[in-house]
Amino acid sequence: MLSTLSVSQSGLNAAKTAVENISNNIANENTPGYKKRVVQVSELAQMDSQFAGRGVGVDGVYRITSQYMYDKLISENSKVSYYDKLSSMLGSVESVFKETIDSGFTADLNRYYQSVENLRANPSSQVYKTALQNQGKILVESLQNLYSGVEKQQVNEKKELYANVDGVNSILKEIGSINEKIEKYGENNDLLDKRDQLELELSSYVDVSVSRDSGYYELKIGGQTAISTNTDVRTIDVKEEETLQKDKYTFVDNSTIPIPTVYDALKYNKDFTPKIIDANDVVTYKLNNEFEVSVTMGELITMDWDGDGTATTEPVTDSNLTRALVYKINSNPNMKGSITAYNGDYSINASGNKVTKDTQDNYLRIESNTGGIANEFDGRISIEKRDNVTPSIVDSRESIYRNESQSTDPESRVYISIYDKEVTAKSGIIKAQTENLSSNSPNNKFQVYFDKLDAFAQTLGDITDKYIKTGTDAYIYGEAASDESLGVINSVGLFSGSSIKTLKFNDSMVNELTQEKLDYLATMQWNNDLSYDGKGQNVTNPKQKASLSEFFRDLRVTVSADKESVKFLKDTQAGVKMSIQSSYDQLTKVDKDNEMLDLMKFQAAYTANAKIITAIDEMLQTLLGLKR
Repeated sequence: MLSTLSVSQSGLNAAKTAVENISNNIANENTPGYKKRVVQVSELAQMDSQFAGRGVGVDGVYRITSQYMYDKLISENSKVSYYDKLSSMLGSVESVFKETIDSGFTADLNRYYQSVENLRANPSSQVYKTALQNQGKILVESLQNLYSGVEKQQVNEKKELYANVDGVNSILKEIGSINEKIEKYGENNDLLDKRDQLELELSSYVDVSVSRDSGYYELKIGGQTAISTNTDVRTIDVKEEETLQKDKYTFVDNSTIPIPTVYDALKYNKDFTPKIIDANDVVTYKLNNEFEVSVTMGELITMDWDGDGTATTEPVTDSNLTRALVYKINSNPNMKGSITAYNGDYSINASGNKVTKDTQDNYLRIESNTGGIANEFDGRISIEKRDNVTPSIVDSRESIYRNESQSTDPESRVYISIYDKEVTAKSGIIKAQTENLSSNSPNNKFQVYFDKLDAFAQTLGDITDKYIKTGTDAYIYGEAASDESLGVINSVGLFSGSSIKTLKFNDSMVNELTQEKLDYLATMQWNNDLSYDGKGQNVTNPKQKASLSEFFRDLRVTVSADKESVKFLKDTQAGVKMSIQSSYDQLTKVDKDNEMLDLMKFQAAYTANAKIITAIDEMLQTLLGLKR
């Protein structure tokens, strides 16, 4: 009888524990990261074969989870966060390009065209000249506002990136602290729930993989270990790198073995035959369609020709042309602040200075003085061959562009690292930010828009600067194409610059516009065969061509299409995450209905065991009464 009392008491205690657990589950139904608990019970071991049983014991309270489903959830959460952030970023850019019928860049461009047409109809009208001056300035300002609007978004993302990295490091340290408590006090359901919640939060920023085998905890971000041996936390850092732009004006004969031969593009053709540059020929370096320096064959220049520290006066010949041009570029006050020219490759001496071998011409090499995409420049060389006797007679013109395969574009890189090892994030908010802050990233949407705006500005500055008239309403458009063609070059100079930041409207040139120049400018509105590759306009160029209006419209379409494409991917990925989340929540979240059913079940068990104890107590009282 006493053993039966003990069995009932064990059942009473087990039911009491189960009811308390159910109450705890219901109380924490809305607690973030909480996973429902279940009480595991088992039969108490028998002491010997004479007893039917000793009752029930509580083995423990366990949380319900699925590690496989949870790992899939944090993976999909990271992907959703990436697309969500990218969608937000592109939405902000899309708002920058928002236009109405009467406002926006398209309206400003149309008003500029109209002001040209008005002045063309009455070239002597001061009112129309003033209107063109105002519209030209507004056009440049409108373009620059678009560019700065996108730049502001990029600046905001960089600030947020640093804040996000601080948030990631805070989460990593908190996970490390939880692991310390687990090592000290053992695994605790509340600690495990908190750690899971932190891992899920971390996955919004970066892709996370976690190993929890045999009590060994290791967390990796982008494949790099951030937490090892349970408590060793390695924080992440933001790194910024900026590289120089390096333009090389060379031709390279790669067929030479083992060392390719480098030919100076000033003195050799693409087939490696020598150029004939002689008396009166003019070689000009042009920077950003704004500044230029020229060297005339035969002119006397006083400089240090061979690098021995002694300046001498010598005429420019085909044997010292490159060094003469280097000297002119580095002496120009408008150029030396942003670029530096070199005579071929250089070495670094003990003082950290760049040293070139100037005993002979090598090739023209030009570098930006400061690294980064913000210091990008546009340069090219024009050669005008003139008659040896009569300099006014032009025999031919040629443009030389940098060797794309040998030159280096400027780069601004932003990335995260752990212990100076670059972390290549595969998803998450930080991936969306770093790839749109690095100019060399193929996924940088901001840079695509910057490049298109710069291409627009370069073409606008080029075609409104110079032209050659070849017939009635027939022209060779722009300065770059004029530098490659025979004919009388007419200077307009209305716009200058080769990028948004260098674009200028020269309002003083409005007073110099003749009827012929206005007729030429008027053709810009309807010209739909303009190219935007940074080289001379060429109607036979197979690349896509468009008018200025069409090109800008295509840019706006690109922005909207990018936004819609990312929105579709975000919605699709959100659906995948929601499916996994639903299944995972169904397994781990508290269900009130089920809890209430369990509550009734364990209440009934509690009541039944209580009644057995009461019955046994009454029996004992009766037996004790009989004895008396």
